[in-house]
Amino acid sequence: MATFGIDLGTTHSCISYVDETTRPVIAKSAIGEDTTPSVVYFERPGSALVGTAAKNSALLAPHLVAQLVKRDMGREGVEFTYHRERYTPEKISALILRELARAAEENTGLEVRDVVITVPAHFGIAEREATRRAGEIAGLTVLDVLAEPVAAALHHHVLDDAAGTRHVLVYDLGGGTFDTTVIRVSGDDVQVVCTDGDGELGGADWDQRIVDHLLSTFREAHPKLDPSADELAMQEFADRAEEVKKALSATMSRNVALRASGAAVNVKFTRELLEELTADLLERTMTITGRIIDTARRKGVERFDEVLLAGGMTRMPAVSAALEERFGLTARLSEPDLAVAKGAALFALIKQAKGGSARQLGISEADAAAMARKRVATVVPRAFGVKAVDPRDPLALTDPVRARQMVAHLLQPNTQLPADTGPFPFQTAIDNQRMAEIEVWEQAGPTPSDDLADNTKVGRGMLTGIPARPAGCRIEITFAMSETGELTVHARELETGSDVRFELDIGGADRKSVARARTDIAGHSVSG
Repeated sequence: MATFGIDLGTTHSCISYVDETTRPVIAKSAIGEDTTPSVVYFERPGSALVGTAAKNSALLAPHLVAQLVKRDMGREGVEFTYHRERYTPEKISALILRELARAAEENTGLEVRDVVITVPAHFGIAEREATRRAGEIAGLTVLDVLAEPVAAALHHHVLDDAAGTRHVLVYDLGGGTFDTTVIRVSGDDVQVVCTDGDGELGGADWDQRIVDHLLSTFREAHPKLDPSADELAMQEFADRAEEVKKALSATMSRNVALRASGAAVNVKFTRELLEELTADLLERTMTITGRIIDTARRKGVERFDEVLLAGGMTRMPAVSAALEERFGLTARLSEPDLAVAKGAALFALIKQAKGGSARQLGISEADAAAMARKRVATVVPRAFGVKAVDPRDPLALTDPVRARQMVAHLLQPNTQLPADTGPFPFQTAIDNQRMAEIEVWEQAGPTPSDDLADNTKVGRGMLTGIPARPAGCRIEITFAMSETGELTVHARELETGSDVRFELDIGGADRKSVARARTDIAGHSVSG
């Protein structure tokens, strides 16, 4: 029984397994490539192409192509319609996962069943649960959802027996998201110290800057023409933009030939121009990196023994140059497109080794025992709290219904998991209040804020049995988050002992809806 790790990326995805020597190996795509474009072309009802073939089809029918869906994972109410059938981001992601699994089985002869899927480190509960559901809809058993920087660090260090404690900074710039994470590696323990990131920042944004420049240059050459209204022309521009971006990581200049609306133009693109057009994007990653370095310093990390680059965008020379110039960090670039999937496969093996036999895993007893000793611990990705009346508002005592509502964060970001906040004191806001709705909110912005607009509601529970008393009945609320990021909320009224305990039900997707989606996706013909 092989274990598989999947890097379900915004622009490209990858699947890996661990061989009998405990080395992670990439399972090739249907056309023999290491990675598969995270693109789905809905060829006809019930039939989808995934990967390079789908990406090529975008030139012919862009309205039937789904791309960058990872950025919509966990967002309630987001749907796409193709051939009059509605698809959630989870269902589209499930099609990508199905093709990854199908091609891996075809090329390795191994059954793809138990998997670990990676997500950006800053992903919250909703996005993580959506990713888990996508795997289930694809018919896979999802052992866990793992942060991408942790997976990258595992690939480089899980088999390293070096003595002592090392601190590693992972800078992960992928096609659609950015993460930076500090990890402590000590013997068999891999511990996340802190993490930060931006889910709306990645290679696709660099591509768009190139497209904008190409379009502007084309308009200057042909003032009477405007290709922006032509879907096919803009898809062609997007393809050329991605090509030139990749080329400029290895060369200093590249000529781009464009055709649209019966006209043509040749554009010379240089690395210097690309860096100028995207300087603010790179600066955003440096700001976040600086923030995480400060957070790590407050947690006792004074220096980094290694800086790892993950994600295909880190091939740009500007990335390592900026890290060196800004922070004096020398970065290591090693398999940036593959490290996450390989690390996920190793983590899957660690999970399985703790509860399975070596014979089942296809490895030696010694290797199984060594893997079972490994421990991977992470942190709370974002702040979590409850909605409450702001006690600083003068109306809180005289008119609490009209007083400002805020989020009181109980669980802070970068708290080590598992975590238990212990009881936090609250009280009823109005006289004779017989019940209290416990609304759980999650940080949505880059840093914690008590404004409702900077948070997202992710769950609720109802505390009943509160005695009829004047305002001020005491309530205690406790948050507990497991090692795998599952949040349990416990609220208790102190006078009567009435309480409510609930786990978050994200996005309203119950088992029946997941089963229906799995049946629907299973009925699709998928090829790469």
